[in-house]
Amino acid sequence: MFDYSAITKIDLENDIKNTLKVGLEQIQKIKNEDTPSLDLFDLFERTLSDLSGRVAFMADVSKEKDIRDYSNKAESIIENFLLEVTTDIELYEKFKSIKTNTLDKESVKYFNEVIRDFIDAGHELDHDKKTRLIEIEKKLIDLEIDFSKNIAADKSEVILSKSQLKGLSIDEMNNFRKEEENFIVTMAYPDINAVLENCQIRDSREKVWKAFNNRAVLENSPILKEAVALRNEKATLFGFNTWAEYRLQYRMAKSPENVVKMYDNLVPKLQKAAQNEKVELATDNIEPSDIAPWDIRYFITKKRNKQSQVDNNEIKKYFYIHNVKEAMFSICEDVFEISINQEDSRTAWHEDVELWSISDQNNKKMAYFYLDMYPREGKYTHAAVFDISPGSADEMNLPVCSMVANFPNPNTGNGLMTFDEVETLFHEFGHVLHNGIGKSKFARFLGANVEWDFVEAPSQIMEHWVWKSECLKRFSKHIDTGETLDHDLCVRLNSSKNIGISLLTLRQISFGLADQHLHGINFNDSLDEIEQESQIVTTINYPNDTNHLGAFGHLLGGYDAAYYGYLWADIIGDDLFSRFEDEGVLSKEVGIEYKTKILSVGGSKGAEEMVEDFLGRKWNDEAFLNQKKLGNF
Repeated sequence: MFDYSAITKIDLENDIKNTLKVGLEQIQKIKNEDTPSLDLFDLFERTLSDLSGRVAFMADVSKEKDIRDYSNKAESIIENFLLEVTTDIELYEKFKSIKTNTLDKESVKYFNEVIRDFIDAGHELDHDKKTRLIEIEKKLIDLEIDFSKNIAADKSEVILSKSQLKGLSIDEMNNFRKEEENFIVTMAYPDINAVLENCQIRDSREKVWKAFNNRAVLENSPILKEAVALRNEKATLFGFNTWAEYRLQYRMAKSPENVVKMYDNLVPKLQKAAQNEKVELATDNIEPSDIAPWDIRYFITKKRNKQSQVDNNEIKKYFYIHNVKEAMFSICEDVFEISINQEDSRTAWHEDVELWSISDQNNKKMAYFYLDMYPREGKYTHAAVFDISPGSADEMNLPVCSMVANFPNPNTGNGLMTFDEVETLFHEFGHVLHNGIGKSKFARFLGANVEWDFVEAPSQIMEHWVWKSECLKRFSKHIDTGETLDHDLCVRLNSSKNIGISLLTLRQISFGLADQHLHGINFNDSLDEIEQESQIVTTINYPNDTNHLGAFGHLLGGYDAAYYGYLWADIIGDDLFSRFEDEGVLSKEVGIEYKTKILSVGGSKGAEEMVEDFLGRKWNDEAFLNQKKLGNF
């Protein structure tokens, strides 16, 4: 394992210099070969991936500002180096000379994807267009890095008094930083969740919601506008009308029109259900027509507390983060016939970070993963899983990834999780499993390296286990008594799963619509106009003094024109889980088949083929509609 614990900025600078030199030598070797093998290209890609995991990754997690700053710069250096490689005409001609008639199916897929990368680098364009394309690519690299850096650097806070935080528990209040008699609500998720779910003072919820949704708006709005304009220009260089058309051509959806079809099919059903939800949820003398976005999670929490007959703050006492984590591991071990073991983490980048390994049924290690789960200054502010290393082709070095999240820290607070946070933990661990179990002869197909609108399905499916009584009783353990949730309470909790689901799904759809608008024919509309137009679908009245697009990291973090993929993958994930519903929620037989036909395959097959192989049919939205109780709409 790479030793992150004592690295310095100088170490990173030397690593970049030395590794890029090795990369150039690898490229020259390919050029010198009469008949270069795909393995040489794969080795080069592994070299660059490892470098990014050692250096660029530190921009999201290092506790040292100078390292974070340099790592952002390093990411640009690596991306620009890769751009130079893919625009190398001699290398392109050498790669095209590889004969594919004797290659196996996976190798042909790899060859075709690398060829696609070369074409996307402009090799089939005329000189002027290719020159402009390179200028665009270089600028986009810098914009994407700056956008992410600004979100991480945002220090927005809301100062509230004790009376303004009425409804929060003593434990939640103790988790806030104090300033004399006031409490500091940061934009870290534990703080945000506590206020938006439990605070009875509507004005306080509004202040916190607005602060969260206006993060980095001044710095990032012009960056976003420039990025979408450049993307649209790039798309036109290749003969496409919009960036969405260009971006979706190799995804499951294939085209923006198919995304529209998905939304057109679901939105009317969701909006009809949402009208009923607003009537059922409205409380505190707020009329259904007056519900604001900062009310929804609070209303859902109140309704869930009433339906389960247990207060949200009492429920949290059953979900101490380490207990939940260990039970989640145990469930995965049973269902997927693997073992998960803690390793020595002294070489990690922070003392709170844990290192674990995944082994197969024969106790052979398959992969490692880090857990970096608690908020700290300068760290990535959302929840995601980052590839750190694809390992080596000979498996002497194993794949490594890291979950980076912002859950309650048991080292500085009580470490008690909301139910939504438990669901997020399971979701992100789905990506970890995909990365750890997925195998391929080529690094670019390992684990979660699949079509972008399928990548969330193996994590969406994990969320189902959170709600099932068989699992709830395993990961619930009262922090004081050690008791697990009894069966009746598990049933009541499960019955509350879909409270507000249509309103929440419509909010997610609004993000997808904003993304499609930004990358569609009307990309040049103002960000305020795009924000307000996309929010109409929610059936909720949104204020005109906030714009979350500046803090919407997905837009410049790989999900451009692809945020629809969360809903697309949710539909597929529900369909995949239908086999567990039918054959046993914790069925090892289904789990092993899912592991073999979905997780292990990685990106070496197309997603449509994998899903049909597991289901024995083409996927559909029947299970999704049933899960969300939308069958009657």
